[in-house]
Amino acid sequence: MAITSTGFQAPATKRVGLVPSVYDKIILIGADETPMLSLIGTSKVKSIKHSWITDTIGEPKKNAQIEISDFSGAGKSTKKQLDNDTQIFTTEVSVSKTMQTAQTYGGKELENEITKKAKEHKLDIEYALFGLGRDTDAKKSVFKAATPRTDTTASEMAGIFYYVANGASAFTGGKCGNVLAFDASGDWKGASTPLTESVLSQILQQIWDSGATPKDVFIGAALKPAINKLATRQFGNEKAINSRVVSLDTDFGKVNFRMHRFLSAKYGLADTLIAGDFEFAKNGLFLPTEIEDVPTSKTAKQKRYYTECCLEIRNPAAFAIGVGLKA
Repeated sequence: MAITSTGFQAPATKRVGLVPSVYDKIILIGADETPMLSLIGTSKVKSIKHSWITDTIGEPKKNAQIEISDFSGAGKSTKKQLDNDTQIFTTEVSVSKTMQTAQTYGGKELENEITKKAKEHKLDIEYALFGLGRDTDAKKSVFKAATPRTDTTASEMAGIFYYVANGASAFTGGKCGNVLAFDASGDWKGASTPLTESVLSQILQQIWDSGATPKDVFIGAALKPAINKLATRQFGNEKAINSRVVSLDTDFGKVNFRMHRFLSAKYGLADTLIAGDFEFAKNGLFLPTEIEDVPTSKTAKQKRYYTECCLEIRNPAAFAIGVGLKA
């Protein structure tokens, strides 16, 4: 019988010996530093321009028919195609022959560099999931559409704000799609509004009304005190409030509040809260992460992490983002 990827026989008790992908391994390295990437799953992408179909369920309506009624057949397709461009990420490691041999604090230099660069590689992907770094103004950067590649231009994926905006290009009445602005001017330019239980409910209600269930919320350190107040009222003390993940009972079920370092003043998103059902978000892998040896004539060993992927939001209505908030 041929050896397969799943088969085994005595004395084996399970199939072992398969080398896990580099992507799976780097996800485990410093997972708390890239919480969104660690939370969402992956999908297989077959083209550098990745497309997927999303659909919506119609609103409930009065439906009362006489016993013998006509067939109207007035319904039309509500399917919508969304797409994103895959982005190439590379992170390089280069260690001289001398440093490969020399004893250093913390262990072998090459192994240390490979581990450190794995974290940096992940952080770069997480950064792109938010749409950061594409404009000096973060509030413009996060809404940018994908940039397709050319012979002289690197492709850049669109981030989560772009999809949650659901085609809207500006705030109208305090909304840009499912991005809700609570600042004084309702356009993410005015004075911030305190994050209260009522405001949180409005954000979660947006998801609930779309037919999805909010399960996770990402916040930064600036908004954490507001969640601490809600948790104190619910728990009656400081128990578990200072952990990275706090679970609270809401009108829409239990919701996990997760800390994220990118939701800070440093990245221009300190006043931001991202909520949703992240089962509808995937990291679409066109070329899963690999680490390859790079030939060189130098007296050094060179390696490169390489990933080509894009964010896939299968149901934008399953997410809502609140901006213009403060504790």
